[in-house]
Amino acid sequence: MKPGFHSLCYHYLRKDSNDPIPRLLGTKLGDFNKHVSFLKKRYDVTSLTEIFSFYYNSFIIKNGLIFTFDDGLSDQYEAAKILKENEISGIFFIPTCIIKDEMPANPIIIHYAIALHGLRYFIRMLKILIEETYPNYEQNFKRIFSMNDVNDSIVQIKKIFHYELDPLSSREILIEIFKRMIQPEGLRINDLHLTRNQIKNILKMGHFVGTHSFSHISFGRKGIDSKYIKKELISPKDDLEKICNTKVISMSYPFGEPEDCLDAKELFKKTNSYKLAFTIQNRFNSIETSPLEIGRYMVNSSDNADNLYKKLDSRI
Repeated sequence: MKPGFHSLCYHYLRKDSNDPIPRLLGTKLGDFNKHVSFLKKRYDVTSLTEIFSFYYNSFIIKNGLIFTFDDGLSDQYEAAKILKENEISGIFFIPTCIIKDEMPANPIIIHYAIALHGLRYFIRMLKILIEETYPNYEQNFKRIFSMNDVNDSIVQIKKIFHYELDPLSSREILIEIFKRMIQPEGLRINDLHLTRNQIKNILKMGHFVGTHSFSHISFGRKGIDSKYIKKELISPKDDLEKICNTKVISMSYPFGEPEDCLDAKELFKKTNSYKLAFTIQNRFNSIETSPLEIGRYMVNSSDNADNLYKKLDSRI
C-alpha cells in the first residue's frame, strides 16, 4: 500500500427529519454517523499532528484518512461529538469573521437567503437592493435579473459575488442581504455558524482548528493585494490563536479549486504562517503532494458510506 492519506471535506450536516430549512442541502447526521462507522474500519484514521509529521518528520501514514470541515457551520458541532464518540479527531476550518465581526461568511449568506426564500424572491430582492443602494453595480447584475434557468442563475450569482466584484463591495452587499433577508426570519449568527464557546469545546474534545480566511474569499479573485492578503490570510491565524489559545498550523482555501488557491511558492512568499493547506482537488495525498496543496474529496449530500468508500479507493 502506497504511503499517504485520503481527506474528506464536509460542509452542511443536517437533521435527519424535520429540517427547518429543507432546501439547504447537506449530509444528514445519520448518514455522517454511518460514514464514520464504516470508514474507520477500512482506514487508519489519522490526525492533523500525524499529517504534519508525515510531511516534516518522516512519519509513515499508510491507508490514512482524515475528516475535515469547512465554513465553521453551526451543525458541525454535532459532527464533532460523533467523531469524539468514535475516538477520532477532525479538523474544523473557521472563517474568522464569525467570531471577530459576528457576521456570516460570504457564501453562507447566499446559501441561507436562497434556501429560506427561493431563488426568484432572492433575485427580486437583490434587484431592489442594487437599484436603491448600489446603482453603480447594476451592470454587473443585469444578466441575472432576466434569467429563467435556475441552475445557471445560481452559478452566475456566485460568480459575480465571489470573483467579479471587488472584495470590499461584495462583502458590503452580502452583509446587507443578511440584514434584509436572513435576520428578519429570526436567524442569528449563532444559528448559522459555530460560537466561540463551541469552537473552544471542539478543541477540548481533541479536535483541531485551522483558518478558512476571514470572510471566505477566493485568493484568485480581482482586487487582492498585500493588504487584503494580510486581512484574509495572515490575521485570521493570529486571531484564532489568541481567541482559542491554540497553535494554528493549517488552513483550507475558500472554494478550493486551482483558480482559488495560491500555489505553494506564492503562499510561502506572501505568508510564512502555515505548514499545511487544504484544497478540494480530488486526489490521494502522498509524500510527493505539496503540504500546502493537500487534496480532499468534497462529500455530496447523496454520498452513502459504500459509494464514498469506492470513490476514495479509486483515487489511489
